[in-house]
Amino acid sequence: MHPIHPMVVHFPVSLLSMSVAFDALASRWPTGGLREASLYSLVAGVMSAALAVVTGGMEEDLAKRAGVPESVLELHESLGTVTLVVFVVLLGLRLAMQWGWLKEIRSLTLGLGVIGIVILALTGYWGGELVYTYGIGVKTVMPPVTP
Repeated sequence: MHPIHPMVVHFPVSLLSMSVAFDALASRWPTGGLREASLYSLVAGVMSAALAVVTGGMEEDLAKRAGVPESVLELHESLGTVTLVVFVVLLGLRLAMQWGWLKEIRSLTLGLGVIGIVILALTGYWGGELVYTYGIGVKTVMPPVTP
């Protein structure tokens, strides 16, 4: 099966980063549609992050067969799950605030978003370690044949 996880991970990285960026911009320009753009990006980012976690779990056996140290694999997986949880909580807070169930506290949502982005960056770093240090999903390229 073709590895889907590397194709999927770019969506949560970009969408969740955009959501936090729009949220930060909305604190400077609150009358525009930036807050709504932040929420829509967050919804799409959470859905794509869930897909990234699922596809990562599906491809875990590939990494184990390649001999990746369990500690590195578990760290990447744990950080990915924590990233998803942080942004699901953020989405819940944002929806509760939008629906009037909670008082809107923009510093809380922005702060949680920034924390989520830091964890997301760490997740990506360790995913890069799996690829570039341990060669997960990388095929050996044959040297060119000279006639």
